[in-house]
Amino acid sequence: MPATTKVPLGASTLIRKWYVDVNTGTTAVPVWTGVFGIGEFKSGQDDSLQDDADFDSDGWKSQTKTAAAWSLELKLARKVRVALATAYDPGQEKLRAASMEAGTANTVEVRWYEMTTAGPRVESFQGFAAVSWSPDGGDMEALDMVSVTLTGQGKRNATTHPSP
Repeated sequence: MPATTKVPLGASTLIRKWYVDVNTGTTAVPVWTGVFGIGEFKSGQDDSLQDDADFDSDGWKSQTKTAAAWSLELKLARKVRVALATAYDPGQEKLRAASMEAGTANTVEVRWYEMTTAGPRVESFQGFAAVSWSPDGGDMEALDMVSVTLTGQGKRNATTHPSP
């Protein structure tokens, strides 16, 4: 069997390609509101693996994925809106308000997807998540930054990309 032929890759994609929306409507009638001011983005998946080796494997170990969890970690810049200097970003406000609640009121529906002008628009996900909101603090020269963690509740679903 011949080796594969190497194909040169082009430009790298940038992490800032990711958009995050929060549903400010209902699941039945979603109203997707962008979360703006994202300075850092990290999408994670944590798989649970269990040993499923047996005596018939000649001493080779084996692992089986038995569960998975997902999360999003965002670093947000708290900025006022250009058109209304007394209002924060509505998407950020939905997350902040949910973070102060418990139980189902702490849950938001989110979607995240890659969005570049001339790049791929392939990855797109949606799910429900618990919200953790933690202001970063700092000295008098620091910008108002917030660390937000969205911890998945159930399955992260691949979705049809919401391209315009």
